[in-house]
Amino acid sequence: MSAKTKYDYHLSHWSDIQDHLPRLRAAARGNCLEIGVRSGCSTSALLAGIEEHGGHLYSVDINDCQVFRGHPDWTFYCADSIKDEAIKKLLANDYEVLFIDGDHTFEGAMSDLESFGPRAKRIFIHDVDAPDYPGVKLAVETFAKKTGRKVTYWPGSFGMAEIAGR
Repeated sequence: MSAKTKYDYHLSHWSDIQDHLPRLRAAARGNCLEIGVRSGCSTSALLAGIEEHGGHLYSVDINDCQVFRGHPDWTFYCADSIKDEAIKKLLANDYEVLFIDGDHTFEGAMSDLESFGPRAKRIFIHDVDAPDYPGVKLAVETFAKKTGRKVTYWPGSFGMAEIAGR
């Protein structure tokens, strides 16, 4: 099954990130890194974009989320992006897109931004408007201020921040 088939399914069935799937699909190209897979909603959008524009998606989650096992443009790592130093070194590439939807604490989001953000041209962070996770937006604002990057906030589906430029 192609990623587009699963992407189309996720567009028509509610999820907490549904409003942002087209944005992820349009941005995905080249090497992309996704932190946080869960049921694969964002994975389907990123892979659908890669199927259209070319590239490869590397996904990391602390749970074994083999939602696209065998897809030629997808590599999954079952690891903790915050604590696993080996994964940080393994993923030492430059990325067109970094998508973060992993640890929703300030410390966790900030760690992912600091570890992988400098390597990415565009960064998307989900749940910046989620009332249970105020640390995510604070991490985005802290990282953007520290790096001088511009942030755009997209409403709906618990909010998405897009951090541009390197």
